[in-house]
Amino acid sequence: MNALFEEFSAGNAAAWKERLSKDLKGITFEELSVTDRNGITVHPFYTAEDESSHSKAIFEHKDWTICAAVIVKDEKAANQKALNELQNGASGLCFRLSSDANLSVLLNEIQLPYIYTQFNVSGDTTAFLSAWENYLSTENLQVDSLNCTINFDPIADIVENGNTPSAETKENFFKFFDATKSVAVKAAAYQNAGASSAYQLACCAAQTNEYLHWLDESGKIAELKKVSITLSTGTDFFEEIAKLRAFRVLMSNLFAQYNCAPAIHLHIETSDTYRSAFDSYSNLLRDTIAGMAAVLGGCNSLLIHSFDQSINEAGEFNSRMSRNQQLIFKEESYLGQIADASAGSFYLEKLSEQLADKAWDYFKEMEADGGLVASFEKIKTSIEMQAEHWIEEYKSGKRVLIGVNKYVNAKDEPKPSADKEETGKGLKMISLTDELI
Repeated sequence: MNALFEEFSAGNAAAWKERLSKDLKGITFEELSVTDRNGITVHPFYTAEDESSHSKAIFEHKDWTICAAVIVKDEKAANQKALNELQNGASGLCFRLSSDANLSVLLNEIQLPYIYTQFNVSGDTTAFLSAWENYLSTENLQVDSLNCTINFDPIADIVENGNTPSAETKENFFKFFDATKSVAVKAAAYQNAGASSAYQLACCAAQTNEYLHWLDESGKIAELKKVSITLSTGTDFFEEIAKLRAFRVLMSNLFAQYNCAPAIHLHIETSDTYRSAFDSYSNLLRDTIAGMAAVLGGCNSLLIHSFDQSINEAGEFNSRMSRNQQLIFKEESYLGQIADASAGSFYLEKLSEQLADKAWDYFKEMEADGGLVASFEKIKTSIEMQAEHWIEEYKSGKRVLIGVNKYVNAKDEPKPSADKEETGKGLKMISLTDELI
């Protein structure tokens, strides 16, 4: 067998480029290379000569939590929905609730120690914290024994609504930190506003750094045990995988600046940018791409939004489809059987490294301008410009949204979108469908 292989010379990048140009009648490797919206040149092929310095698994966990969204308007009804989700394949719950929700009714018969839970609270968040601590005491539960995130992120308020955090907000942050020894960062808005992947990561790092700076100033950085971060994935499959891999490299670099190494919980939600009111079932395909990218990129938990979320509140069928997409990933595609399946791919390794480097450069620029809060207007303007260019690529046909700007069903009519919440002076969330029709 060895003698057989000795008859063939080992290939290299130069030889492949020469053969490529010959087979394509003079078209060169360089002519086939394209520059993406991150400013990174993507080549038609990669070899071992492009191998990244991070050519090993970036994360070690294999499995992830299948999350279901539960909007709490009536605690008893929400409890029944949550139990139904858990009984039919979900292993995590993402609650959207008000601060005065009755937790005893809402969480009745839900075994918190065995699932992941996330609380997104509107209203007086400190009142919710008090109610949460009372509930834990009543149920004889220790916060350390739970895989739970309370998404209290006051800096996200400036991103989403343009409201600058006050001294009281900072005080409330420390109340949450003292109770949980964790930090929550909601950074999905950057993707939903149309920022490039590298810029999304930089903004996420800058947002996280604001909290690390607060903790460092107060002498509490050593107490930090966990950072829970929410990001969003779209349909640029390979880029989204590389983005999430680059995220962990970026966070490792950031934590090293403070000599700390908290656990990271990466929660992913599928993007709202591509969700179309035309032929809403096509959103299932887009969600599948975004969801698979999230899993292969190393998410710890994943919420696939309802495929017609822009039109209706999720019903039983919609929720079942969102769950079943992930169950297929796990039980039929076996994506939960290996950690970091992308490790060793020359292309994805290189792209992950380039995205991490690009994001770190952006992050340093933001910090030189005073950080995310101080330079938010400049960051907002940059994201708006990126989004405008991105939308123009769809309008010109350079990018395709099936059923919206190409292969449109002549008999299809757009359904009215649900009313959107105003974002004040914060980032403007992008809907490609709205922009293209």
